[in-house]
Amino acid sequence: MSRVRPAEQLLLACLVCLLPASALADSLPEMGWLGISIAEVGEELADRLASAFGPAAGNGVQVVEVLKNGPAESARLARGDVIVQVDTQPIWDVRQLQRLIRSRLIGGRLSLTVLRDTARLTLPVVVGPMPLPARAQLAGERFGFSVRELSDETVGRPPAAARIVIAFVEADSPAARADLRPLDAILTLNDQPVRDLEGFAQALARSQRAARLLLERRGAPAPIAATVELPG
Repeated sequence: MSRVRPAEQLLLACLVCLLPASALADSLPEMGWLGISIAEVGEELADRLASAFGPAAGNGVQVVEVLKNGPAESARLARGDVIVQVDTQPIWDVRQLQRLIRSRLIGGRLSLTVLRDTARLTLPVVVGPMPLPARAQLAGERFGFSVRELSDETVGRPPAAARIVIAFVEADSPAARADLRPLDAILTLNDQPVRDLEGFAQALARSQRAARLLLERRGAPAPIAATVELPG
């Protein structure tokens, strides 16, 4: 099982600011959402789970944070819970759970099997709509990457406008083949300046099979041009 991906955890947790409703909402598909930040189960936790629940209990994903007023909070999920099953589907890793929840109908009911301390719990939950900022962060998923909004102050620069940076790059994806890397800052997309999440998502929604990016990478002497392109 792969290790924890901090950028991926932060991607799910960074949902506190809301963009105004606009044409962006029409350009991004609705997605199911639980309102949790999750991480892979590490070896130490897997060993503890195996001791308490049996060898097969080392699978699943760990709940790192439960967001306020989200579906997971209403279902009484707690930080530290390990989700091992959704309905009858065993859960193996973060990406599987993310894709499973995003594909479910909003308002639909799920049954989560959760390991908490020494108890195995079944918690019903109603799938909620993913907030617009989170959907914008995932606009590049078909190319194999996601983004987040990051202030310059967070990365050690003088305070200025927020920057859109790469949060996660999926292995063997078009983004990986184009050498996109986490924390690359996106300066332009298809020759248009990228100033916020809304602008990024709208520009990418207009891209068909390819998108041109100009990236700023820490340690690089000059901006880097990259093209992400779908195969076929």
